[in-house]
Amino acid sequence: MKMRRLNTLIIIILSIGIMVSACGEGTDKSETSEVTIYISDTQTVSLDIKKPSLLSSAKYFIKNLIALNEASAIPAGITDVRYTVSGSGMSAITGVASVANDAVKIVLYIPNGPQRHFVLDARYANSCVRYRGTTDVDLNGRPMTLNVSMALVSADLCPSNAANSGIDITFTINNSGNIAVSNVLYYVQYQVGGLDSCARGTAGVSAPIPADGSVAAGATLIYPTSNNYRIIIDPVNSITETDESNNEICSGTFCTSPPPLSIC
Repeated sequence: MKMRRLNTLIIIILSIGIMVSACGEGTDKSETSEVTIYISDTQTVSLDIKKPSLLSSAKYFIKNLIALNEASAIPAGITDVRYTVSGSGMSAITGVASVANDAVKIVLYIPNGPQRHFVLDARYANSCVRYRGTTDVDLNGRPMTLNVSMALVSADLCPSNAANSGIDITFTINNSGNIAVSNVLYYVQYQVGGLDSCARGTAGVSAPIPADGSVAAGATLIYPTSNNYRIIIDPVNSITETDESNNEICSGTFCTSPPPLSIC
């Protein structure tokens, strides 16, 4: 039976508390909050704040990511969750948690303070963002419950499955958003005889690239003499996307020393 689509992923963020200093009264700038993030596919969202029983003495500490076996399934195709936590007076904390047993559990220790900004992106295997959830939380140890949801992104066009046959550079353009898109410009930069060249094309001309769909694209009969190439989708940013970095892939030295876009 085909799995039904859901409009939201659910973030359950539990067990956020403060670390009480072992010496002296009150709190100090070294205090942290323990944030346990559960991501699954249920229909309820809750964020509970409470004092943890044990915390690291470090300003912040990131535990290993642990699969949450008892949670219900994340929608099909989601392979990992990228997280970012930022705020005033703290260094941003980022990472990627892989989906295992259809769920993800992440444990973080975050410095206390106002307006800690959480961003969670549920992604496909090609790193295209499918769902995004954000929330701002004051970490001060006060008990509270907060509702958060992850919604479909508007559009992410992501190149994937690139291949260089020695004659052609071909790839697919994936639209992981929830709207169809048309007339999407793309560039293929490549190298022939040690010289950088560029071919351009437009995808979704005769028919739009459907939501959650893909089209084939590439530069044919260009005879590249090396495996140095760079594929750039929508270079003029005509489509507002969740993550523009998903629109570029490279191979060989073009990954470390890409040619300027001006050659296109």
